Amino acid sequence: MVCCVTGAGVIALLFIAYKFINILLRILGPYVFCKPIDLKKQAGANWAVVTGATDGIGKSYCFELAKRGFNIYLVSRTQSKLEQTKKEILQKHANIEVKIAVFDFKNPSPADYRKILAKLNEVEVGILINNVGMFFEYPDIIHRIAGGIDSLADVTTVNTLPPTLLSAGVLPQMVSRRAGIVVNISSGAGAIPIPQMSIYSAAKKYITWLTAILRKEYGHQGIIFQTIAPHKVSTNMSGNPDTSFFCPDSDSFAKSALNTIGNSSETTGYITHQLELELMTLLPEFLLNDFISKTGDSIRKTVLSRKEKSQ
Repeated sequence: MVCCVTGAGVIALLFIAYKFINILLRILGPYVFCKPIDLKKQAGANWAVVTGATDGIGKSYCFELAKRGFNIYLVSRTQSKLEQTKKEILQKHANIEVKIAVFDFKNPSPADYRKILAKLNEVEVGILINNVGMFFEYPDIIHRIAGGIDSLADVTTVNTLPPTLLSAGVLPQMVSRRAGIVVNISSGAGAIPIPQMSIYSAAKKYITWLTAILRKEYGHQGIIFQTIAPHKVSTNMSGNPDTSFFCPDSDSFAKSALNTIGNSSETTGYITHQLELELMTLLPEFLLNDFISKTGDSIRKTVLSRKEKSQ
């Protein structure tokens, strides 16, 4: 009996040690221990396509990739913002090329996706950053979402179709080169089922699963597939919060996230975000749900209060 109890205790301690080491490796591995890979070599081509490229994380990815010598193909829905972003990039990095393509990702039309893919495939795409995303005006339960089913349809479409169809559309040229990188931007909201973020949370989980499946289907052909699941970053989409230990600016985030390519298949993109995620997963689910629900309530009240004052 004593031997059985002792054996069980040893196994339990070994299991805890194993879990702890894995947590440390996920936090420190891609951000401290591993050196960034040669992105140009892995991409096998000089063009980087970025969706949602005129603001926030997407725009920062563009500047960081341009700094590393990639030509940039900007894809977003507003012509004027695309032209302005192109101008800003070329002012800093005159030695590269920049192309633009207007596309509203609320549009689910396969015919229109074929048109945008025809443009993208005119160049050799080495890196595809599927960054475009959309959130609700504020968190709420599904039948009370602001904008109703129109908003639900838009959030579902914008967060799921682009990584699906654009990946499928550029993969043939990557397969033929046996080189390429596809980065799909998910969210920390996809790590667990989050109350009051139903469709957004579920869509981000879809991105994670899709990327994992593509990794199994194409990884042996020299193509890297990575999921980046950030937590709060100081961007317009997140309400431009002040930067802090857990909330970096988008430039710092993009630089950090790019350095993890090839060193982590699925990560948050930023070391403090990874720490935050690991701490969250250790909490009992009922405590986490309670905290998230209260946070959602607070955000909703703040947004509605601002709307009332502005009227």
